[in-house]
Amino acid sequence: MKLHIKIRNGAVLLMAAVLAAGPVRDVQAGPDKAALDKIVVSATKTPHTLGDVPVAAEVITREELLERNVRTVQEALEKTTGLVVEANSGSYGDKGHVSIQGLELRHTLVLIDGQRILGGHQNAIDLQQISIEMIERIEIVKGPASALYGSDAMGGVINIITRGAPDKPEFSGSLAMGTRSTTIGTISAGTGSEHVGAQVNYTFRESEGIDEDYDPYTEHIVQGTVSFNLSDKMDLDVKPYYSYQEMTEDERFQERYGLNALFKWQPDEYSTARVRGSFFEYQHWTEDRSTDYVLDNYELEVGYSRLLFERHLVSAGYELWQEERDDDGKSLYLDQVLHSFYLQDEIDLSPVVLVFGARLDSHEKWGEEINPKASLMYKASDDLTFRASVGTAFKAPSLLKLYGDFRMGPYLLHANPDLEPEKSVGYQAGVDYAFSKDVTAKVSFFRNELEDLIATRIVRRGPPPWGMYWENVEDATTQGIEVNLGARLTDDLSAKLGYTLLDTEDNDTGKELAHRPDHKLFAGVDFRIPATDIRMHVESSYTGKRWDDDDNTERLDDFWVWSATIAKEFGEHAEVFVKIDNIFGEEDIEDEYDIDGTEFLAGVRVDL
Repeated sequence: MKLHIKIRNGAVLLMAAVLAAGPVRDVQAGPDKAALDKIVVSATKTPHTLGDVPVAAEVITREELLERNVRTVQEALEKTTGLVVEANSGSYGDKGHVSIQGLELRHTLVLIDGQRILGGHQNAIDLQQISIEMIERIEIVKGPASALYGSDAMGGVINIITRGAPDKPEFSGSLAMGTRSTTIGTISAGTGSEHVGAQVNYTFRESEGIDEDYDPYTEHIVQGTVSFNLSDKMDLDVKPYYSYQEMTEDERFQERYGLNALFKWQPDEYSTARVRGSFFEYQHWTEDRSTDYVLDNYELEVGYSRLLFERHLVSAGYELWQEERDDDGKSLYLDQVLHSFYLQDEIDLSPVVLVFGARLDSHEKWGEEINPKASLMYKASDDLTFRASVGTAFKAPSLLKLYGDFRMGPYLLHANPDLEPEKSVGYQAGVDYAFSKDVTAKVSFFRNELEDLIATRIVRRGPPPWGMYWENVEDATTQGIEVNLGARLTDDLSAKLGYTLLDTEDNDTGKELAHRPDHKLFAGVDFRIPATDIRMHVESSYTGKRWDDDDNTERLDDFWVWSATIAKEFGEHAEVFVKIDNIFGEEDIEDEYDIDGTEFLAGVRVDL
């Protein structure tokens, strides 16, 4: 891999220079409190501020999403270092997948309030099923996380925390229209009292997409929260969910139902007990019923945390996960049950914090998986923090791979009940430094060693159907460096820059993994003109060269994408905005279906 990047536009250098220059006014040393005071729970399943969490994590807040007029979850994630987002995944109605640090899409665990969700091709979650308007924050934990979350968390965890009920009546609505007959409309309302409150959102989207003969879709999403303050020590949140998507030209339909109930009890100031019970159903069918299946998830999680001896925050828990597939299209009914136990100890030896944890997952076919993790944080000063971790993770074989024999085109796929889980060992190390109150930097290194990856072996003998067999055959390695810089130059001007260097290898062939860019760069500037209530956001992203095939015979070109947003506020309750994506009209990118010329989106938002 070549370790260089060709900067083709001087404006990006200008952004970097702005970041390096630092504030234009004198400030006292110390970290940016607005950033470091963000709350994160997913890293340890216990609440921490972002500056004090012992495991490396990132948080995207609701305020940041509103400032940038973000319309989808994939758009919210695509400027995060270490993540690669497929904004439109094309087949089966998927509109967005995400991978972390060079791993496969299926190695990212996506949760909503801790609940596993369903629906997405390639054994990966379609991100568009989540409404932006219901998001309170997005928590991102990179690296192996099976010590707390079990299967799928090889690359990391993305936990989307939804909004709770407000204390008083509120209402918001937005309508945006743009290129390709795109329309996005949202309505949210909520109210609350001392003991009960509710929040609900309805989101409507439709678009013709890139290919008018295949892509047009319409979707409806309804999400909500009903909160009960049972006492000073007990709370209950019930979060219903429903979505429906129709691809009109492809005659393909998707429907999702979900219910997530979260109970919290704090008997005293040293301990917290949590119980979560959830159900999620995903239905996918075509008009001719050649595809027709239903997936169901049932989950129960019981967790307890207590501070012991003033230094040990000990957490323990049990999870039950039942998964079912009722597939009329393939004439299959499949199910499996996992039982899991986890234990974690956060040891505060300030300025050093140690975290040791492990989880046992038990399955009737592939047996038991034990995944430990150890993390360390050292706060050398208020401005300098070091973090490091090492852990293992796994991805369980899917129901279809374990038990499903079925026909797919010219192939007859054969189940393999002897499949073992995919496994990984991951390492993370990084340093955070605040040059001043308003200028921060973060540099981290990661390495993931993967083994027993599941691949297909095809046997072609005679005419079709040919045999396709699932096997644990592949090993791979991904490693790289992430750099994040942030600067608040004045109260009305800030800038960010993120860079990812990625090196991958198929350990069996010595080749690089396909569709993994060597370099990714993001730079953005936000500025506000207070006298006119106008704010602007300008950003540029660079995607480096990558191989289009496993044999490394075809190299795809690098490319830049520039975007801008301008918003005008009218009083305290309304604003209009215009977004221009892909300003210079990049198109015909082999592995970026959704990048196809300049796009416009204009809209209005009202908050009461």
